[in-house]
Amino acid sequence: MKNPDKKKWIILEIVRDYLFSHNRFQSIYKKYKAQTLSFDDVEEFVTDKDPTVPLFNLKESCHMLFRYQGEEQSSDEEKLLDLAIGSIFHEAMKLRENLYQLKVYKPRYLQIQDSQQASDYERNLLQEFMKIGAKTEKRLAESMTETKRLFRDTLEQLAHLLPRYKDNAVLIKFLLRNKDLLQQAFGRRRGLEIIADMFSGGLGEAYDVEGRSYLASEHYDLAAQFFSQAQKYRAQDQGLKGLYLYACGMDGYYKNRYQDTVRSFYKLLPLAKTLGDGKGYIEKVEEVCRKIGRECLEDKKRKLGTVALQLADKIRSLSTEA
Repeated sequence: MKNPDKKKWIILEIVRDYLFSHNRFQSIYKKYKAQTLSFDDVEEFVTDKDPTVPLFNLKESCHMLFRYQGEEQSSDEEKLLDLAIGSIFHEAMKLRENLYQLKVYKPRYLQIQDSQQASDYERNLLQEFMKIGAKTEKRLAESMTETKRLFRDTLEQLAHLLPRYKDNAVLIKFLLRNKDLLQQAFGRRRGLEIIADMFSGGLGEAYDVEGRSYLASEHYDLAAQFFSQAQKYRAQDQGLKGLYLYACGMDGYYKNRYQDTVRSFYKLLPLAKTLGDGKGYIEKVEEVCRKIGRECLEDKKRKLGTVALQLADKIRSLSTEA
């Protein structure tokens, strides 16, 4: 695929839809073992008519990226994943068909069988239906077992594939914001380890990298969230704390929560020099403080306005020293 950005989004869709499909099948399998599985459960899981169903979209995305358009660029692991996903889809379709026969046809011919008015040839035909029903139950069990095995194997394959996509920012953001999907599929501990293993600095680096990405695009609320998570793993990193306070302050400013902004920027003062990386953060802090100060003085909020302007002067002196 020639468009690298589009490819990144398709990779995200593949991982997302796989996790949704895997976790959904686990629920279906539990219902099957408990003998509470309905046809509607499977109908919502697999169909060849609704492109919004995760399993169908997963199959189509894999085919488009790894088979039809990316054959030469795709690795053997990606081609194998495409084949495995295709197999899962077709096994699931067989599962759906077999369950339909058991849930829709079987009750009808059992009802006829209990009728006292059935003729001899009808009873013979019903016996044939009973044989078909027994074979269908066997095929359903086989499809369940095969689908479960394929999901188990592809889950491990996905775990080995994910590290090659660590530069895919949209995917990493999705995984960090939807850790529960990974944890549901891999288990609570391993789900986090899979993300951590994608970065030499572990989860702390993962949150830091994506926080800076949000900061660069001025999504200050999300940047603050990611920096907050990163600090759980790198509590002694003063530069990281500085970025967190900067993001909090800017988020407060754009949401007209000026007191929150001034409070965050005051806490930032002793860490301000950690922001001196040429991105203009210190200058932006001073600019925002002066705007808040002037606006508050105009609105007769003298105390907050004076504090904001004093803070701007302190920031300016730090910038001059640097």
